[in-house]
Parts: sequence; C-alpha cells; structure tokens
Amino acid sequence: MEKYNLNQLQKNVSEQPQMKRWEDLTLADNFIFQKFMRNESLCKKILGEILGKEILKIEYPEYEKVIGIRHDAKGIRLDVYVRGDDEVYNIEMQNARSGELPKRGRYYRDLIDLDLLERGQDYSMLCRSFIIFICTYDLYGKNQYRYTFTYQCKEIDGLEYGDQTTMIILNTMGTEGNVSEDLKTFLKCVAGLFPDDEFSATIREEYDRIKESREWRREYMTLEMALKEQFQAGEAKGHTAGIENSIAIIQDLKNGMSVEQTAQKYQIDIEKVQAFAGEINIK
Repeated sequence: MEKYNLNQLQKNVSEQPQMKRWEDLTLADNFIFQKFMRNESLCKKILGEILGKEILKIEYPEYEKVIGIRHDAKGIRLDVYVRGDDEVYNIEMQNARSGELPKRGRYYRDLIDLDLLERGQDYSMLCRSFIIFICTYDLYGKNQYRYTFTYQCKEIDGLEYGDQTTMIILNTMGTEGNVSEDLKTFLKCVAGLFPDDEFSATIREEYDRIKESREWRREYMTLEMALKEQFQAGEAKGHTAGIENSIAIIQDLKNGMSVEQTAQKYQIDIEKVQAFAGEINIK
C-alpha cells in the first residue's frame, strides 16, 4: 500500500476535521442541544410551542436513538427522539445548508415507521409521527419561522392523505408566520440571541448549566480525543487508507451506521470497527 511522504502527511493532518472548542459551543451545536432537550420540562414546552398544543407526557426510549434495518442499508442516528401519547417526535439540529434535507427527512420518517412496527403487526399500530428540523438558515427562502408539511390532495383543497406524518422545518432566521412569542424566543436563542424575556432567561439558565458541567465537558473532550487518536493512529501507520478511514469510520459510526455495516463498507475486521465504536461509546 502506498505510503505518505512527509509533506503529504502534514497536509492531511492539517486538513483533519476539527471539533469546536467547548467554550465555543452554542445551543445550535448537536452536543449541547441533545443535553438541553434531556430537560423534560423544557422539551415538552418547546415541542408544545412547535406543534401548537400542550404536550402532557414524553418518554426518552434511548439517548441518541440509532435505527439500522438491514446490514447493507444506511442506518440513522437521531439527535433527539421522544415518545408521547400515541406520537413520536424526532428533532434534529441542522447547521449545514443542504438541499437534500427533505429527502433525508423522508428517509428518517420511513425508518422510524419500520422501527415502530414489529413483524406481523397491523398498520393501524403506527402512531402519529413528527420529523422536526431546526435550521440555522432559511431552507425555502420565504422568511417563515415554521414550514409545516403534510400530504394533501391536489384535486380537493383541505383533503389530507391521512397517514398521520408531519414534517416541520424551523427557521432561526424567520421573520414571518403565525407562531407563538415563546417559539420566536427559542429560535432566537438557537441563533445565539437571548432576548430580554422570561422564557429566554429559562433557556439561558439551562444552557449555562450545561456549559458549566464538568461531566459533560469531559464527555465532549473524550469524544474529541477519540477522533484525534484514531486519526493519529492512521497517521502512524503511514497509510493513506489508515488516516482517511479512521476519520470516515468514526463519522459513519456517529451518523448511525452499525458496526457490521461499517466493517463491510471498509472491508476490515469487525473487531477493529468495534474498537473504534468503543472509543466513542457507541454500542
């Protein structure tokens, strides 16, 4: 296998993906957002403002829910996945501008349905589902705070398909639309602007609590160190594939690809992939 020369090695090291410093993390960063939404009362409050109704009960089936249906299919890792009374909610933070977001939402919705429906169960067992993307940009360029999508009949106004699925795109840059003042406040806080109101103060208090947590700071630093160590392990081997695959494997595992899928994709021993997974606490 071809080895790096020194200049090429240094070039690749300088181009390795960098995680943000703990001090620079905001509510818009996945790590902080996930911790923030583990606050049950705030999670219910924010969901209620997004959906325009009171959320009485939520459960957290798993932290960072992972869904993988087949060994040869793309798995997904959900930022925030909670269940209510006969409803499920998937909330994703989206910072990178992507025109593929609607198709990603479609894939998430379908895999969530497959995960919900056990073999042999009737389709009536599927509950209402909401896929919610919080975007730090305006995906559609219409200045709306919230874009809500359901299947509608083209021929008859107001006639819904009835599959009980809803896709919601939130826009932190929004200026238009009939949404609550508290939802506007939340979106401003995600954008890093904390208004002078009671709900903003509550959000800020929880955000500050997370940033002051030694445990969560240590967890984040451990994740950062694991990425660097795996990158350096590839560098030490002197192999192009060693460095590039170390990064790609970690990213695929973090994005929800199973150990088995990853081993097959990179044609390496499953034990090696399990070692990567262990470094970043993915089972």
